[in-house]
Amino acid sequence: MNSTIKLLTCLVLLSTSFVTRAQTVTLAVEATFPSEQATFVYEPLKRYLESKTGFTVNIEVKDNYYFYWRAAKNETPEFTLDASHVAAYRMEEKGYIPVATVQEEIRYHLISDFEPAEGQAIDAFLVGKSVVMLPNPNMASLLFDQWFTDLFLQPTKVVSALSWEDVMEQVFAQTAQAAIVPSSVYEIYSNLLELKVSDPMPGLTFLAAPHVDSGTRENFKKAIMAIGETDETFDILAELNTDGFIEVDKEKYKDLSQFLTRLLY
Repeated sequence: MNSTIKLLTCLVLLSTSFVTRAQTVTLAVEATFPSEQATFVYEPLKRYLESKTGFTVNIEVKDNYYFYWRAAKNETPEFTLDASHVAAYRMEEKGYIPVATVQEEIRYHLISDFEPAEGQAIDAFLVGKSVVMLPNPNMASLLFDQWFTDLFLQPTKVVSALSWEDVMEQVFAQTAQAAIVPSSVYEIYSNLLELKVSDPMPGLTFLAAPHVDSGTRENFKKAIMAIGETDETFDILAELNTDGFIEVDKEKYKDLSQFLTRLLY
Protein backbone atom coordinates (compact mmCIF):
# COMPACT_ATOMS: atom_id res chain seq x y z
CA MET A 1 0.00 0.00 0.00
CA ASN A 2 2.74 2.39 1.02
CA SER A 3 4.68 1.61 -2.17
CA THR A 4 1.57 2.37 -4.24
CA ILE A 5 1.12 5.73 -2.52
CA LYS A 6 4.79 6.57 -3.05
CA LEU A 7 4.51 5.65 -6.73
CA LEU A 8 1.43 7.82 -7.19
CA THR A 9 3.12 10.71 -5.39
CA CYS A 10 6.16 10.44 -7.68
CA LEU A 11 3.94 10.40 -10.77
CA VAL A 12 2.09 13.51 -9.60
CA LEU A 13 5.37 15.33 -8.90
CA LEU A 14 6.79 14.34 -12.30
CA SER A 15 3.60 15.46 -14.03
CA THR A 16 3.63 18.80 -12.21
CA SER A 17 7.30 19.32 -13.07
CA PHE A 18 6.62 18.56 -16.75
CA VAL A 19 3.71 21.01 -16.92
CA THR A 20 5.79 23.74 -15.27
CA ARG A 21 8.60 23.25 -17.78
CA ALA A 22 6.17 23.12 -20.66
CA GLN A 23 4.69 26.48 -19.65
CA THR A 24 8.04 28.27 -19.74
CA VAL A 25 9.56 29.45 -23.02
CA THR A 26 12.75 31.30 -23.89
CA LEU A 27 12.78 34.39 -26.08
CA ALA A 28 16.31 35.11 -27.32
CA VAL A 29 16.85 38.73 -28.39
CA GLU A 30 19.46 40.57 -30.45
CA ALA A 31 22.47 41.65 -28.38
CA THR A 32 22.41 45.42 -28.96
CA PHE A 33 22.20 46.40 -25.28
CA PRO A 34 24.26 45.50 -22.22
CA SER A 35 22.41 42.75 -20.33
CA GLU A 36 21.08 44.94 -17.52
CA GLN A 37 19.75 47.53 -19.95
CA ALA A 38 18.26 44.81 -22.17
CA THR A 39 16.35 43.40 -19.22
CA PHE A 40 14.75 46.82 -18.75
CA VAL A 41 14.08 47.31 -22.49
CA TYR A 42 12.35 43.96 -22.96
CA GLU A 43 10.45 43.87 -19.65
CA PRO A 44 7.25 45.42 -21.13
CA LEU A 45 7.25 42.82 -23.94
CA LYS A 46 7.88 40.01 -21.46
CA ARG A 47 4.98 41.08 -19.19
CA TYR A 48 2.65 41.54 -22.16
CA LEU A 49 3.40 38.15 -23.71
CA GLU A 50 2.98 36.43 -20.38
CA SER A 51 -0.39 38.07 -19.80
CA LYS A 52 -1.66 37.26 -23.31
CA THR A 53 -0.30 33.73 -23.78
CA GLY A 54 -0.27 32.23 -20.29
CA PHE A 55 3.39 31.22 -20.65
CA THR A 56 6.29 32.32 -18.50
CA VAL A 57 8.73 34.05 -20.86
CA ASN A 58 12.45 33.93 -20.12
CA ILE A 59 14.25 36.74 -21.97
CA GLU A 60 17.70 35.54 -23.05
CA VAL A 61 20.30 38.25 -23.65
CA LYS A 62 23.87 37.37 -24.58
CA ASP A 63 26.76 39.51 -23.37
CA ASN A 64 27.78 40.65 -26.85
CA TYR A 65 27.03 40.16 -30.52
CA TYR A 66 29.55 37.35 -30.98
CA PHE A 67 27.94 35.28 -28.22
CA TYR A 68 24.50 36.06 -29.69
CA TRP A 69 25.66 34.68 -33.06
CA ARG A 70 27.35 31.65 -31.49
CA ALA A 71 24.12 30.85 -29.66
CA ALA A 72 22.17 31.18 -32.93
CA LYS A 73 24.37 28.45 -34.39
CA ASN A 74 24.26 26.12 -31.41
CA GLU A 75 21.03 26.68 -29.47
CA THR A 76 17.31 26.37 -30.26
CA PRO A 77 15.28 28.69 -28.02
CA GLU A 78 11.52 28.49 -28.51
CA PHE A 79 11.27 32.07 -29.81
CA THR A 80 13.71 34.70 -31.05
CA LEU A 81 13.61 38.41 -31.84
CA ASP A 82 16.42 38.66 -34.35
CA ALA A 83 18.22 41.03 -36.65
CA SER A 84 17.08 40.15 -40.16
CA HIS A 85 20.30 38.45 -41.28
CA VAL A 86 20.32 36.23 -38.19
CA ALA A 87 16.61 35.55 -38.73
CA ALA A 88 17.40 34.52 -42.32
CA TYR A 89 20.08 32.14 -41.06
CA ARG A 90 17.74 30.56 -38.53
CA MET A 91 15.01 30.14 -41.15
CA GLU A 92 17.29 28.59 -43.76
CA GLU A 93 19.65 26.56 -41.60
CA LYS A 94 17.62 25.79 -38.46
CA GLY A 95 14.08 25.54 -39.80
CA TYR A 96 12.73 28.42 -37.72
CA ILE A 97 9.30 29.69 -38.70
CA PRO A 98 8.71 33.44 -39.20
CA VAL A 99 5.97 34.86 -36.99
CA ALA A 100 6.10 38.65 -37.51
CA THR A 101 8.44 41.54 -38.22
CA VAL A 102 8.44 45.21 -37.31
CA GLN A 103 6.81 47.51 -39.85
CA GLU A 104 9.92 49.55 -40.53
CA GLU A 105 12.67 48.43 -42.87
CA ILE A 106 16.20 49.26 -41.81
CA ARG A 107 19.24 50.74 -43.53
CA TYR A 108 22.76 51.12 -42.20
CA HIS A 109 24.43 54.53 -42.47
CA LEU A 110 28.11 55.43 -42.49
CA ILE A 111 28.15 58.77 -40.69
CA SER A 112 30.83 61.21 -39.57
CA ASP A 113 31.22 64.38 -37.58
CA PHE A 114 33.86 65.44 -40.12
CA GLU A 115 33.52 66.35 -43.79
CA PRO A 116 35.78 65.24 -46.66
CA ALA A 117 37.42 67.84 -48.85
CA GLU A 118 35.59 68.76 -52.04
CA GLY A 119 35.93 65.93 -54.53
CA GLN A 120 37.66 63.62 -52.04
CA ALA A 121 36.56 59.97 -52.21
CA ILE A 122 35.14 58.42 -49.05
CA ASP A 123 37.86 55.74 -48.90
CA ALA A 124 40.63 58.34 -49.14
CA PHE A 125 38.90 60.58 -46.60
CA LEU A 126 38.71 57.80 -44.01
CA VAL A 127 42.21 56.36 -44.38
CA GLY A 128 43.80 56.29 -40.93
CA LYS A 129 40.54 57.30 -39.25
CA SER A 130 38.55 55.11 -36.86
CA VAL A 131 35.06 53.82 -37.72
CA VAL A 132 33.14 52.42 -34.75
CA MET A 133 30.31 49.87 -34.82
CA LEU A 134 29.01 46.84 -32.93
CA PRO A 135 31.15 43.69 -33.16
CA ASN A 136 30.99 41.07 -35.88
CA PRO A 137 28.64 39.69 -37.08
CA ASN A 138 26.41 42.70 -36.52
CA MET A 139 25.30 43.92 -39.96
CA ALA A 140 27.23 47.17 -39.49
CA SER A 141 30.46 45.21 -39.12
CA LEU A 142 29.66 42.96 -42.09
CA LEU A 143 28.94 46.00 -44.25
CA PHE A 144 32.24 47.60 -43.24
CA ASP A 145 34.02 44.54 -44.65
CA GLN A 146 31.96 44.81 -47.83
CA TRP A 147 32.43 48.55 -48.27
CA PHE A 148 36.17 48.73 -47.56
CA THR A 149 38.08 46.09 -49.52
CA ASP A 150 41.19 48.02 -50.57
CA LEU A 151 43.90 47.22 -48.00
CA PHE A 152 45.67 50.49 -48.84
CA LEU A 153 42.58 52.67 -48.45
CA GLN A 154 41.04 51.30 -45.28
CA PRO A 155 39.97 53.07 -42.13
CA THR A 156 40.53 51.42 -38.76
CA LYS A 157 37.64 49.17 -37.75
CA VAL A 158 36.66 49.66 -34.09
CA VAL A 159 34.31 47.05 -32.60
CA SER A 160 34.58 47.79 -28.89
CA ALA A 161 31.05 49.20 -28.48
CA LEU A 162 28.40 47.20 -26.58
CA SER A 163 25.43 49.33 -27.66
CA TRP A 164 24.47 51.92 -30.26
CA GLU A 165 24.55 54.52 -27.50
CA ASP A 166 28.16 53.57 -26.85
CA VAL A 167 28.90 53.89 -30.59
CA MET A 168 27.65 57.46 -30.66
CA GLU A 169 29.44 58.38 -27.43
CA GLN A 170 32.72 57.38 -29.07
CA VAL A 171 31.94 59.57 -32.08
CA PHE A 172 31.13 62.60 -29.94
CA ALA A 173 34.18 62.02 -27.76
CA GLN A 174 36.17 61.95 -31.06
CA THR A 175 37.81 58.65 -30.16
CA ALA A 176 36.26 57.56 -33.46
CA GLN A 177 35.80 59.82 -36.48
CA ALA A 178 32.93 57.86 -38.07
CA ALA A 179 30.39 55.15 -37.31
CA ILE A 180 28.09 52.68 -39.03
CA VAL A 181 24.65 52.73 -37.42
CA PRO A 182 21.08 51.57 -38.21
CA SER A 183 18.33 53.92 -39.34
CA SER A 184 16.85 54.26 -35.85
CA VAL A 185 20.12 55.76 -34.61
CA TYR A 186 20.82 57.83 -37.72
CA GLU A 187 17.41 59.49 -37.49
CA ILE A 188 18.33 60.79 -34.02
CA TYR A 189 21.69 62.14 -35.19
CA SER A 190 20.78 63.13 -38.74
CA ASN A 191 22.76 66.37 -38.31
CA LEU A 192 25.89 64.27 -38.85
CA LEU A 193 27.20 63.80 -42.38
CA GLU A 194 26.00 60.65 -44.16
CA LEU A 195 28.83 59.22 -46.26
CA LYS A 196 27.24 55.96 -47.38
CA VAL A 197 24.00 54.01 -46.88
CA SER A 198 23.04 50.37 -47.37
CA ASP A 199 20.07 48.93 -49.22
CA PRO A 200 16.93 48.51 -47.09
CA MET A 201 16.35 45.23 -45.27
CA PRO A 202 13.74 43.95 -42.81
CA GLY A 203 13.98 45.03 -39.19
CA LEU A 204 13.64 42.94 -36.02
CA THR A 205 11.94 39.64 -36.78
CA PHE A 206 10.05 37.34 -34.40
CA LEU A 207 10.60 33.62 -35.06
CA ALA A 208 9.41 30.32 -33.61
CA ALA A 209 11.54 27.20 -33.36
CA PRO A 210 10.44 24.19 -35.41
CA HIS A 211 9.74 22.19 -32.23
CA VAL A 212 7.14 24.73 -31.01
CA ASP A 213 3.68 23.33 -31.70
CA SER A 214 1.41 25.25 -34.07
CA GLY A 215 -1.08 26.15 -31.35
CA THR A 216 1.57 27.80 -29.20
CA ARG A 217 3.08 29.52 -32.23
CA GLU A 218 -0.29 30.97 -33.24
CA ASN A 219 -0.94 32.01 -29.64
CA PHE A 220 2.24 34.10 -29.66
CA LYS A 221 1.64 35.40 -33.17
CA LYS A 222 -1.80 36.68 -32.21
CA ALA A 223 -0.29 38.49 -29.23
CA ILE A 224 2.59 39.97 -31.25
CA MET A 225 0.37 41.18 -34.08
CA ALA A 226 -1.95 42.89 -31.59
CA ILE A 227 0.83 45.05 -30.13
CA GLY A 228 -0.12 48.67 -30.76
CA GLU A 229 -3.88 48.14 -30.76
CA THR A 230 -4.24 49.35 -27.18
CA ASP A 231 -2.59 52.04 -25.06
CA GLU A 232 -1.18 49.39 -22.71
CA THR A 233 1.26 48.29 -25.42
CA PHE A 234 2.62 51.75 -26.22
CA ASP A 235 5.66 51.23 -23.98
CA ILE A 236 6.53 48.06 -25.94
CA LEU A 237 6.50 49.99 -29.23
CA ALA A 238 8.57 52.76 -27.68
CA GLU A 239 11.23 50.37 -26.37
CA LEU A 240 11.42 48.48 -29.68
CA ASN A 241 11.33 51.72 -31.69
CA THR A 242 8.52 50.56 -33.98
CA ASP A 243 4.91 51.39 -34.85
CA GLY A 244 3.91 47.72 -34.80
CA PHE A 245 4.36 44.28 -36.34
CA ILE A 246 3.36 42.91 -39.75
CA GLU A 247 3.47 39.60 -41.63
CA VAL A 248 6.90 38.41 -42.81
CA ASP A 249 7.75 38.51 -46.52
CA LYS A 250 10.33 35.70 -46.76
CA GLU A 251 11.52 36.96 -50.17
CA LYS A 252 13.15 39.93 -48.45
CA TYR A 253 15.38 37.57 -46.41
CA LYS A 254 16.60 35.24 -49.16
CA ASP A 255 20.05 36.82 -49.67
CA LEU A 256 20.72 37.97 -46.11
CA SER A 257 21.89 34.66 -44.65
CA GLN A 258 24.83 34.71 -47.09
CA PHE A 259 26.46 37.33 -44.86
CA LEU A 260 26.58 34.73 -42.09
CA THR A 261 27.08 31.41 -43.85
CA ARG A 262 30.50 32.65 -44.94
CA LEU A 263 31.44 32.80 -41.25
CA LEU A 264 30.75 29.10 -40.77
CA TYR A 265 33.78 27.96 -42.72
